[in-house]
Amino acid sequence: MNKILAIAVSAVLMAGAAACGGGESNNGSAKKFAPQDRTSSTMSDSERQAAIAKKKSELSIDPYAMMTSNDVKLSVLPPAPAGDITEDLSERIAVKMLQLISANGIGGLNTVPGFALGASITPGDRKVTSTAPQKMVVNYTLSYKVLNMTTGDVYGSAEQEITGVGGSFPEATRNAVRSIENSPALQKMLSDASDKIINWFNENLASFKSDVDAAYGRGDYALALALIESVPQKATAAFEYAQSRHEDILGKFQKTVAADEMTAMKQAMAASPGELSSDVYAHMQMLPKDSPEYAQAQKLIADYETGVFKAQAEKQSREIAKAEADAARAHEVELATIEAERLKAKYQAKASEQAMRQHMREQDDKKRGFWGNLGARIIGAIDKSSDKADEANDDNKTYL
Repeated sequence: MNKILAIAVSAVLMAGAAACGGGESNNGSAKKFAPQDRTSSTMSDSERQAAIAKKKSELSIDPYAMMTSNDVKLSVLPPAPAGDITEDLSERIAVKMLQLISANGIGGLNTVPGFALGASITPGDRKVTSTAPQKMVVNYTLSYKVLNMTTGDVYGSAEQEITGVGGSFPEATRNAVRSIENSPALQKMLSDASDKIINWFNENLASFKSDVDAAYGRGDYALALALIESVPQKATAAFEYAQSRHEDILGKFQKTVAADEMTAMKQAMAASPGELSSDVYAHMQMLPKDSPEYAQAQKLIADYETGVFKAQAEKQSREIAKAEADAARAHEVELATIEAERLKAKYQAKASEQAMRQHMREQDDKKRGFWGNLGARIIGAIDKSSDKADEANDDNKTYL
């Protein structure tokens, strides 16, 4: 098991794919995937679908598709901060890596404990131009590896040269990170690695089942769920097994987080007393339907909706208010499905981080402050990417 570090951590400076998860409420200050701009106007079904599609298109990758994909999935492990590569830039590289795997038909949002795309970055030339005004130019080499986190096997590797120009070396480095893009070499590497991952599931079903049973047996349902949801559909026997276990494991997982999700739902209600919020419905979707929490949630939501509708009715006729409320509810419940998947991903990513760390030698895991909650920060970085449009427009390139 420790072979993973000799090959992986030392080679690609990787670490856990964490998220805010087990035991934590998901109602922190980080910006959520759920939309911030809401509407109470009557919407047709086609308008609702267009609004949801617009929300997804605001991000350079589709987190919902990444989380629910039945294709090969990978976690991404960006370079650790060093020199001009700050923690923020490392997180941006992680999102770039997610964009790369998404463009190549691979899913995952750092919820995969078994396989990862790791990256290391090596500084190259740094120079100052002789132009007026002077510009700083930096070059880096990004080295990628697809890794089996359990065995330490490397399923593919590729390199990419990136260059950035700016008024300072840190600015030039930021621009270099922005230049990361898909390439034929990366496409081939990821394609070959995907085939090897599928073959691994086909050839190691017994040991995979053992891993799932072990996590299930010790009550680590978030990890068990992450494992079975990482199986690609093309690994037929393993996928059928995963599907057969999914309902039971999901139900057990939901029961372990029900108390936290109930608290988060109440806080979401308090934060939006005058309008319906998809956050409220998302936290409710995280509750098992046969639980006392779900029954309580139904009553709380009924009161919550009554309060919202009453406030709206005071401004308009009851008939118009009801039509608008029904449309608003349908809109928010549909968006809640996306948000609920994100909430679930944060628990799974935390469990995945802990599982991967079991294969890491203590002396090699020196960046604990950076690796901790990496998955949650990556999810937040995806959300923040839509706020970086002004940076992206500087050179007419997509930022992430």
